[in-house]
Amino acid sequence: MRYLALVFMIFAIPAAAQDGSSISGIELNPSRGSEIGAVFEAWLSPHQQGGEERDTPSFTPQAFQSTSPSVDRKDRKSRGHGTLSFSRDLSRAFAHLKIEGVENEEITMFHIHCGRPGQLGPIIVDIGMNRDLAKEFADGEVFVEITNEDIVAVLEHSSGLVGAFTAGCPIILANPLDRVKTVSGMAQIAFERELYFNLHTKSQTFFGDIRGQLHPVD
Repeated sequence: MRYLALVFMIFAIPAAAQDGSSISGIELNPSRGSEIGAVFEAWLSPHQQGGEERDTPSFTPQAFQSTSPSVDRKDRKSRGHGTLSFSRDLSRAFAHLKIEGVENEEITMFHIHCGRPGQLGPIIVDIGMNRDLAKEFADGEVFVEITNEDIVAVLEHSSGLVGAFTAGCPIILANPLDRVKTVSGMAQIAFERELYFNLHTKSQTFFGDIRGQLHPVD
């Protein structure tokens, strides 16, 4: 009986795939890899920032210090709503963000960071790199395509001790020098709910003006 069962399995498995479906019941179609798969959503607000601008450490480099008077989190009216979508084959991601209560001329940086809620984490994508953010946010909304090259660019532009702590996300915490270099690696961090949007302005440069932790859309 066991021999007959084995023979049946050997001949039944190929037959199941002859109609274009796999054993799992999923029709295999490589061309669908470019379609949107996983989608993550964030609601940005000042209240998700990990501190007030006056808490900026004294040793912070000038580039990360505010150049205009800051406003406490509870008094800021800025808000945002965004999504981060991944293609099924994880070759590309798409960041889409709409903001309110922020003057586009005040925007200095827009990043995707890795980190838990309230934690200051390193940058994995610098959306302001080679872009004029004031123009990008002219209508209060921005849409950006992200590839592996955008993630690698952050690592290549980092330098010194500051770069070691602010650029690039570890694949695993046990090996902090092995940094994520692919969209698929960024997706893994997103599924771990440790990815967030952060929009910085002239008056809220160190922590950022509004922040939004990314969560998977059901």
